Amino acid sequence: MKTKEEIIAELKIEYPTLRDGSEELGYRELTIEQYNDTIERWAGWIIYQAQLEEEIKAKAAEKMALLDKLGITEEEAKLLLS
Repeated sequence: MKTKEEIIAELKIEYPTLRDGSEELGYRELTIEQYNDTIERWAGWIIYQAQLEEEIKAKAAEKMALLDKLGITEEEAKLLLS
């Protein structure tokens, strides 16, 4: 997994500037503080999502290992639990 600093560097390359607003009201560039805060939050969200994906994969692997240990399929386990 990439570090937060690596993700921030990639985001800054991909989004060298950010702005907010709308077509009706117009747009304005974010200040450097707002820009850095936004990039920091995005990086945190990317890391959080990656951690969730890893947890889901780990739980699925544990489940499959247990089913293998028991010598049953997932469908058979569902049938037993219903």
